[in-house]
Amino acid sequence: MLAPKLYIALTFAFAVLAGLAYVNPFPSLDLYVHGVYWVLGPRLVLLFCMVTSANFAILYYAGERIFHVRWNRGLSLLHVCLFLCFAIGLPMVFAVSTRATNGGESSQAIRWIILPWLVGIFGLFASFAVFAINLALVVVQVVRTRFARR
Repeated sequence: MLAPKLYIALTFAFAVLAGLAYVNPFPSLDLYVHGVYWVLGPRLVLLFCMVTSANFAILYYAGERIFHVRWNRGLSLLHVCLFLCFAIGLPMVFAVSTRATNGGESSQAIRWIILPWLVGIFGLFASFAVFAINLALVVVQVVRTRFARR
């Protein structure tokens, strides 16, 4: 039950941070890639983190309560930690890019955008991979118990 509780706490934390970002808006990051102009704000990243945390809390809780399976505790904690790397890394991109565009040392600050961006993207994909492995272990456990009864 540790993973659902951690993800519920993260959901509330991201909801508060998204509310604070709504009250005190931060500048957004403007991207122009292959003829498409995207405007990404830190509020969208925090809302995505909030929705994803709520989704994982529901999945972990449903697995334990509905299907009566035990999630691998180590993989669940690793999943939470990797998701936190994503949740910390991507808002850092907005903080560094905002400082660079508001008159900071643009050449030095722009170089440091790549590090939190890579940490964030790696954290997101690695957390999805760890969850997929954990889910595969749970499916094997459920299938074994279903066929062992017969």
